[in-house]
Amino acid sequence: MQTDIAIVGGGLTGLTAAAYLARAGLQVTVFEKAASLGGRAATQVHQGYSLNRGGHALYSGGAATRVLRELGISFHAGSPRGVQALFQERFFAYPGDAASFLSTTLLNGAEKVELLRLLTRLALLKPRRLAAESAHAWIDAHTRHTRVRQLLLATARTLTYSGNLDLISMEAVVTQLQLSLKRPVLYIDGGWQTLVAELRRAAEQAGAHLQPGTRVATVLQDNGRVRGLELGDGRLYEARAVVLATEPADVARLVADPLLKQRLATLTPLPVACLDVALQRLPHPERPVSLDLDQPRFYSAQSLFARVAPAGGAVLHAVRYLDPTDPGQARAHERELEALLDLAQPGWRDLVVKRFFLPHLPVMGAVPSASRHGFAGRPEPQVEHISGLYLAGDWVGHEGYLADACFASARQAAQLLLADLARRGAPRHVRVAA
Repeated sequence: MQTDIAIVGGGLTGLTAAAYLARAGLQVTVFEKAASLGGRAATQVHQGYSLNRGGHALYSGGAATRVLRELGISFHAGSPRGVQALFQERFFAYPGDAASFLSTTLLNGAEKVELLRLLTRLALLKPRRLAAESAHAWIDAHTRHTRVRQLLLATARTLTYSGNLDLISMEAVVTQLQLSLKRPVLYIDGGWQTLVAELRRAAEQAGAHLQPGTRVATVLQDNGRVRGLELGDGRLYEARAVVLATEPADVARLVADPLLKQRLATLTPLPVACLDVALQRLPHPERPVSLDLDQPRFYSAQSLFARVAPAGGAVLHAVRYLDPTDPGQARAHERELEALLDLAQPGWRDLVVKRFFLPHLPVMGAVPSASRHGFAGRPEPQVEHISGLYLAGDWVGHEGYLADACFASARQAAQLLLADLARRGAPRHVRVAA
């Protein structure tokens, strides 16, 4: 069988690359091993409750917003309000806006002055200048008051989903902080499956062929050039180029190349533990969102701000940020998250309609670590020594974090692929500008 471009992975990244490449006039085929599309962005619907796999949030104003606009993807969303900070089992207003900053009793006057000075500085810094410094080291070096330090550490964990701030680059923290200061963070109506459905529509309308439930066994190569794919059932697909929109471990399995495997082995995936709960009703709507200053935990009642539950119902997401070098015990993390909900929403246990515990949910394929100079340490979308092979995902490219990196790398991979086809003499029907 033949296709111009084979894409492995039918999540946000793969569908985005497919939409761009199919709109350029190429024959595009997407292979997804799962029975349905979406990957980590898939949403499970149960009795009218839309449960994401973990507490997803879209940082508006970044690469994701730009790419979705280019592809004509629209959605409805709400932004969390009334965010709180949990400190020594008491809830305080989180100083994330002017009104909360002035009213919160979490900080005294001197602590508020220090926090304002630091936030002003961080809002103006170029994130790349802090790429080689860890988040923990930077915050320790620039804070005097203990509670300001605890607040910034909790904020950094929430922005990056990381429980090891000695590992992660401060570049990631500042990138996310600046986005959140400029534009609202969004919870999406219907869950992230809404984006998956819209991207699928865009890809199919452009002519892409989508094949869920199809496992790829290996990427076929010949003298340093991609020739296509072999599927799990033995079928062969010839292709002019292959885009791997999947995790580093999958890439290492699919591509027989020692140099690429060696590079991928140095990457550290980022996991979290999640407790996702559907409730008959929300016991305490006055506690909508909370960052924990004492433990690497976060909780959000997303149904207060997005349409993800039937009338009167509620959807809660509790997250325990893990250390990727030492994830710890799953049962202990589940108890910690249950205890967090006991504090924030006492009585929730008697109202459960459905619950999922995800002990080791992958958030990102690779942590942008300080030792690898942040985003600059991530692989480029184009694999230089294997002609016709491209990578895309939240662990690829120098732009963005989390979903922003997915969309940015998918767009860049498509642009690089089209430029390469132009140099090699693409057929006339192919539009070489993304």
